[in-house]
Amino acid sequence: MEFSLDTLSNLMTDSGVRGLSITRQLQPLGGRGDSVAPPTFAQAEGEEKGPRYVWSERRLDDEMVKTCLLDSPASQANRVEEALLGFVRSSALTLPLHRMDVPHIGILTDLELPHRAYDAAVGTARLADGTEWKKSMVAKQLREASRKDARALLEHAPTILVLGGWDSHSGTAANAWQGRHEKAVWSKIVAIDAFRMDRPGGRLDPMGLPSSYKADLGDGTKKLVDQGLGVVPPAMEKLPRLSITMRHAEQRSVISFGVLRNLGFGGASKDNVARDFLAGLGILGLVALHRSGGHLRSECDLVCERTDGWQIRRDDAPDEALSGVTVKRALEVVKEALDRFPSAELSYRSEPIDLKIHENLVAAMGRSES
Repeated sequence: MEFSLDTLSNLMTDSGVRGLSITRQLQPLGGRGDSVAPPTFAQAEGEEKGPRYVWSERRLDDEMVKTCLLDSPASQANRVEEALLGFVRSSALTLPLHRMDVPHIGILTDLELPHRAYDAAVGTARLADGTEWKKSMVAKQLREASRKDARALLEHAPTILVLGGWDSHSGTAANAWQGRHEKAVWSKIVAIDAFRMDRPGGRLDPMGLPSSYKADLGDGTKKLVDQGLGVVPPAMEKLPRLSITMRHAEQRSVISFGVLRNLGFGGASKDNVARDFLAGLGILGLVALHRSGGHLRSECDLVCERTDGWQIRRDDAPDEALSGVTVKRALEVVKEALDRFPSAELSYRSEPIDLKIHENLVAAMGRSES
């Protein structure tokens, strides 16, 4: 089946179609068997200091294999947002944005903030005329939006309906329909049949400084090694950082039509147009994610060696391939879907909302916790 807006619309209205998925098999940039660095996570309170990794077991072809998380759904969502923001900045796509000029950083949008338009930095900001954003009409509309009537989110923050969001600071928690939106799109990368490789560490000092020598270099008398100087003989690192080797990495990306079908926009015709747009936006974000490359972090670059392509997942029926899913075609589908908004009487904000960061947040920037 060839990808188009009409195809997507037909799939969205077919109750037997549960969604779309794609699985990509990845290998290290250095080649099969090379090591990669998994992400580290902070230890829980009370645990021994040191980085943590996410290990688990999975059944694969009647065999239990050890897996290690390489990129979480939250991290993949951030990469999708980065790709979508790139389209906006190149004028290839229009998305409703909140923009904030942050001293020493520059312009940040709600696609770069942790909780999107629900982020506390937005909630505590002011409009250009000095009005508190939380007292603005847009803020009121977003607070009152729900799964049953998500038109305000569609107009002002559609990425929340695609990637999820929780308005945890609005005070609307009493209404479970408001401020809580599950993700319709998600992706993750997992190392399959993974084994740990310990990482040695050390440091050469071209000046030959003795690491145990004590000196006052402006911050009290301390050993040179504690001030970043001196020779440190190669040894296993004090903190147990590691690399892993693996059979391969697996990236699974999913679009749930069930999540989108739970959203209402004011009636059947409006619902269909809005859901088609959101599904197209999700597809665009994922194909852009796949295209943008496999650089995850230092010493963790991946290349795709095999994929079965996009699959239409149905109840009680074999999967069917969805062909022609490219960045160019996905952009066209999203724009075609947007063109149908006026006839469906759906609103969509094209101009960004400029905000001023709260002055007390400016004062807090650059300060570290003791």
